[in-house]
Amino acid sequence: MGLKNSLQRVYICSAAYDDRLDEVVEKILEVFPRERKDRLILVKPNILGPHAPEKAVTTHPMLVKSVVRVLEKKGARVIVGDNPGMGGYGKALHSARKCGVLECAGQCFVNLGHNPVRKDIHSDYFSQATISREVLEADEVINLPKLKTHSLTVLTGAVKNTFGYVVGADKMYLHASCPSAADFARGLLDIYQVRPPELNIMDAVRAMQGNGPSNGTPVYLNRILASDNAVSLDAAATHMLGIRPSQVPHLDFAGKMGLGETDPEKMNIKGSLEKIPGFKFPGTFIPGITGLVLNRYLSRWANCLPEVVSSRCISCGICAGHCPVGAMSMSSSGPVLDRDKCINCYCCQEMCPEDAIRLSGRFLRLLGRGSRRE
Repeated sequence: MGLKNSLQRVYICSAAYDDRLDEVVEKILEVFPRERKDRLILVKPNILGPHAPEKAVTTHPMLVKSVVRVLEKKGARVIVGDNPGMGGYGKALHSARKCGVLECAGQCFVNLGHNPVRKDIHSDYFSQATISREVLEADEVINLPKLKTHSLTVLTGAVKNTFGYVVGADKMYLHASCPSAADFARGLLDIYQVRPPELNIMDAVRAMQGNGPSNGTPVYLNRILASDNAVSLDAAATHMLGIRPSQVPHLDFAGKMGLGETDPEKMNIKGSLEKIPGFKFPGTFIPGITGLVLNRYLSRWANCLPEVVSSRCISCGICAGHCPVGAMSMSSSGPVLDRDKCINCYCCQEMCPEDAIRLSGRFLRLLGRGSRRE
């Protein structure tokens, strides 16, 4: 899949979680027009797990509500759904209720895990994946990612949010099939290309910095970003946060594959791409030449490893249940990590509801770069 347009468009505007969000969404649909009357449109927010909106883990329900309301005014047939990281159909509904999306979506909410389709995938890492039927059959997918940091992928944005196309335990299987950060970046792009969203509206009003995607710190950026190309949208966001897309593996590969423009000088940007000073990235992220050397040559020694903070752990077993390679197991005293099995995917840290998994690396401890909250 190559670039369809020579100049990728990105729209950036100031926004807040208030009644004016409808106007913002109306403007975005004007900037990126499509025939939407009587069309089946899947609105795909980020519903990682059962987190309250103020934690900035999930797409804010007010943005979901505005998108649904504006689309319905235009006569679209709207459905809203995601496949959260938490396993089980009941957990998906619980997550949507806790983060406020279920209420805001109303009758439009669907459980994307109910209609799985086994799809052949062109990938070096896996041959098939279980994808939600609604993703494949919708006339349009409107992707509503949350702007967050991510301990494995550096950034959660529009491209990463399409990993939610994958149903149930297949997420763990795909992680296990892509054991390094570079492998996962390429595998993620293989899933993304199953159905690139026709429109992406990024919630960066309240973003997340630090050790995301679930245990970082909320930060107000008061912005909404939109584009009809997910790669270009994420690339613009990285520039806004003060790093280069080449420092985010899946964006680096996507740019080289021609899936989107990553140079803002070659984009048609409407609005201000003003840099955010002092934005904090995960403790796993080492910028510049130092990071390049460590990631390429010393990654096994320097990589962060999960550590259980016993004072916070409630022995719920979620970390062990979501480890794709069985490196985390439960004992009578709590979770135990087998370091030889660990592939540094950080699913345990991502899914822990109590922020009881910290990421610790020997070299990073010496540098004092590890972001810890104990």
